Amino acid sequence: MLLNFLIFIIAAAVLAKSSVFLIDTITRIALKLRVSEYLVGFVIMAFAASIPDLSVGIAAALGGKPILSLGNVIGTGIADPTLSLGLAALVAGGLRVQTHIRNRQIFYTVFLVLTPLIMLLDGKLTRNEGLILLLLFALFVYTLILGSRAYTKVIQDHRSQRSLFAELCSFALGAAVLLGSAGILVKTGEVLALAFGIPSILIGLFVIALGTSLPELSFSILAAVKRQGALVMGAILGCVVTDATLVLGATALIHPITLSTEDFNVFLTSAGALIFALLIFTCFIRSEYKISRKEALILVLGYLVFVIAELLYGMRA
Repeated sequence: MLLNFLIFIIAAAVLAKSSVFLIDTITRIALKLRVSEYLVGFVIMAFAASIPDLSVGIAAALGGKPILSLGNVIGTGIADPTLSLGLAALVAGGLRVQTHIRNRQIFYTVFLVLTPLIMLLDGKLTRNEGLILLLLFALFVYTLILGSRAYTKVIQDHRSQRSLFAELCSFALGAAVLLGSAGILVKTGEVLALAFGIPSILIGLFVIALGTSLPELSFSILAAVKRQGALVMGAILGCVVTDATLVLGATALIHPITLSTEDFNVFLTSAGALIFALLIFTCFIRSEYKISRKEALILVLGYLVFVIAELLYGMRA
């Protein structure tokens, strides 16, 4: 038991560290290609930050435990617009939001996050539904690429002197480590869930989700301190959508997700919390074009309340 717990902690640490390494590498590649800040935030960073979630999803599906991926996606979807954004805004003393992001991207986010939640109301996510989610992700990316043409501010890279080939090799190495640690994390997480009698979805909802959310958290804080609000909002909104479409779609395509009665009850409460978090997030974004420190504190405290309430409910169930 103790050995499995230690392996789980080490795997989570390696996953988080390799995720940050991979995000840095992808960002440098994007900067070398002179990609706009808008596109870096909404496409490049969203996909990069979702790589650990995708790795966990693939590993869980291949291991016959796709429920872990569902818990991870919902947990990350709640943590990103509350914990990650809240801490970033607190550290930066508030965060200003561009209007073009505020209106259009929030609508996309809410719609695409609600889609898999509605699909899961019958207790399962089939391969056909997974394929639909993947198509929605492709449409989402296509729309954002078209939108990036209207926002041409380019971030200049004055730091890295490495060649593009060297960066691509770093990406391959980081991806390999990430996939390996994700596989170990899923296996040991399932063992711990069985040992402690905890529903598998709760392991994904909190423990794995917090580990996979570290890249977004660290990136959001750094970008917020530099007053790059477009990058912060782009990474968070894009990551939530990518998880709900690409990650869940790929997971269901490999192994359909079926919820037990116990898992379904946890899903309903956590899905409700996700919708509530997005609503609160939207209200704050639409007020005065920024997230104030007071609003940021509410977001962080809201996440902590959710964690405590969900754990108490899940353990009782």
